Order: sequence, then structure tokens, then C-alpha cells
Amino acid sequence: MIGKSITELDSVDSTNNYIAKAIEAGNYHWGTAILAHFQTNGRGQRAATWQSDNGQNLTFSFALPLNGFDSRAYFSVSRAISLAIVEAIKFHSGDNVSIKWPNDILVGHKKIAGILIENKLRKKPAAICGIGLNINQVDFPDLPHVSSLKIITGKEIDKKRVLNQLLESLNTEWGILSTGDFRNQKARYEAKLFGLNQTIQFAENNVIQKGQITGTTEDGRLLVKTEGIEKAFLPKSIKLLY
Repeated sequence: MIGKSITELDSVDSTNNYIAKAIEAGNYHWGTAILAHFQTNGRGQRAATWQSDNGQNLTFSFALPLNGFDSRAYFSVSRAISLAIVEAIKFHSGDNVSIKWPNDILVGHKKIAGILIENKLRKKPAAICGIGLNINQVDFPDLPHVSSLKIITGKEIDKKRVLNQLLESLNTEWGILSTGDFRNQKARYEAKLFGLNQTIQFAENNVIQKGQITGTTEDGRLLVKTEGIEKAFLPKSIKLLY
């Protein structure tokens, strides 16, 4: 169960790194959430850093085993977590929330959460899942496309309550995932996909192009139609511009 046990740390380099080391040492209990009030080297996608003021946001990680997992279904872990975040924050964000492929959560056109999943496939196959959700931070220097629940609502938000809601949603989505019902989650993920059936700009090899997002493949590639031809892009091979 995700988050049945929670370890709180005042400060750590990265909660994902903390779990990776614990797994290697053989002293990590699956599903334990490692929550840090501050990360000195929080990481996002594309080797980016995750900027978070001390104690203002939710930054935590957990890991679950991937034994018996079909390798083609690894992206479904990201789908499940994305959907869990959408469900957990909708009380504050309303319906104006979307999933920016592959794993950012937007409210309007501003990022409010990010996910970093690292699959460890040697010895003990596992998915280490890191979540950063902006709660009460209001200043994001040089990050005009970033927001928080407090900015959206104009109110101080109870972090513990949001954490409990998110853990509940994570366990619900992981339960669905465990049944192998990938179609259900894929359909719901695409229904919340930012830019679906819209013309968007994206950068491929630093060249800006236009295309229409038409969906995703089973293994998580983004389907984009450009000049009448549909292409499937791997995560990190293109960057969506918004």
C-alpha cells in the first residue's frame, strides 16, 4: 500500500535518490513514502532541477516492485500517477486541469506538478516514483509558467489533507493498474491530455514545428499529426511548447 508508512525528512538531496540507496541496501519497505520538507538537489525531467521553497510544497517519493510487469506497460505507471494527481487536486483546481505529456500536470497553462519515474530493472525490478506538487509557494522567480494551489485559490492550503487525498488516489489508480486494465487508464489519461486534437507547437532537435496531438501509444509515445502524417514520439525526443 502506498503511503501506509511515511518517513518525513527535514532535508535530503533527492527523495528518489534516498529510496534508490535504501533499495540497494535492502532496507526499503515497498510503498513507504519518503517525504522531504526540502530537497537540496530535487530533480525533474530532462535533468532539470525541481525548485521548491522549504516546507511550502509536497515533495515525496515511493517505490513499488515491477516483478511480472510487462515492459511495454511501464509508461502506465506514469499514467496512473498523473491521473491520481488530477483527481486529488480537482477540488482546488476545478476542471481546468490537464496532463502535459509525458508527466506534468497543468492548471490552465501553468505547471503545478511534475513526476519523475525511474525504473530500476536490475536485481530487484522496481519503479521509483517522485512527485512534486506546488501547494503554498507563491513566488517562482524566472518561472512564468509555474503555479500553485495557493495561487489558484488565493488561500493557504492544508498540505497534510492534500497528501492524504493524493495517497488515496494513488492507491486507487495503482489498484486499477494491478488488474491490467490499461485501456481504462489510457482512455482517461488521453481525455485529460493537454492539446489533444489541437494544433500545438513542439521542438524536435531544436527545430520548432506545428502538429496536432491525436493521442498516445500503449507504450507511452505521443502521437502527433504533421502535414497529414502521424508520427509517434518517444519521451524526451520532443518538447511541447505552450
